[in-house]
Amino acid sequence: MNEPPPIPKAESVEPQTDTSFSSVFEGLLKSPKGLIAGITDSKTPGNFTSKLLILALVGFVIFGVTMGSFSFHEQLWAAPLKTVLGLTFSTIICLPSLYVFSALTGTSLGIKQIIQGMAGTLALIGALLLGFTPVLWVFSQSTTSEVFFGFLVLATWLIALFFGTGFLLKMLEQSGTKNKAPLRVWIGIFLLVTIQMSTTLRPLIGRSDSIFTTEKRFFLEHWGMTMNGPSRSSRASEGIPVQPDDKEAEEKRGASKKNPFLED
Repeated sequence: MNEPPPIPKAESVEPQTDTSFSSVFEGLLKSPKGLIAGITDSKTPGNFTSKLLILALVGFVIFGVTMGSFSFHEQLWAAPLKTVLGLTFSTIICLPSLYVFSALTGTSLGIKQIIQGMAGTLALIGALLLGFTPVLWVFSQSTTSEVFFGFLVLATWLIALFFGTGFLLKMLEQSGTKNKAPLRVWIGIFLLVTIQMSTTLRPLIGRSDSIFTTEKRFFLEHWGMTMNGPSRSSRASEGIPVQPDDKEAEEKRGASKKNPFLED
């Protein structure tokens, strides 16, 4: 009598035990499965989660400073502040839907594990943004086009989000869940929320007389107006001077920016 072939064993993953910043950072990039196993198997997962959140914060702040260096002045602190606030609000807003869409996959992960997975996702996004900052800084100092620089920032965010949310997908996979479609829908929702939040907290690139704008605008409308040139009324409503021949107004638009640290 022929015996049935043995069932192949699942690939064993060695859990990461070192919770130092350097080990968590390397595990995040090189062996996310080991990091995920370390988080789920650890008796003190808070050590991992706190390190991941701090790494995410560092990456977002440096990314924001790089955006602010396009215009300097108040944007050096306003842009990183808005970046951190925007991503914090987006995460809080999207956490309930993340739990719902994760539950639709049939996963055994609880709310605590999902929050830990979100922390890992934010940390990986922050690490990827950190890797892009030297390239963005070069263009922030060598071009005066808000549209072109904004396109680079958007492309960077899309790439970082695409690979960063892979941490959540890997965590779902390691829990034994094969149905990832609902989670991919949530990733699209999170992307839309973060892009709209960047429009709500504008300006992130360029300058205006007010740090925050009170005018509501859909992000596609904002992009269209930015590429085509805003009208005088919309510029005035956002605190941007409307005199096209005014040197100070052009500087606020980012068209004639100078590095204040190099000025006499």
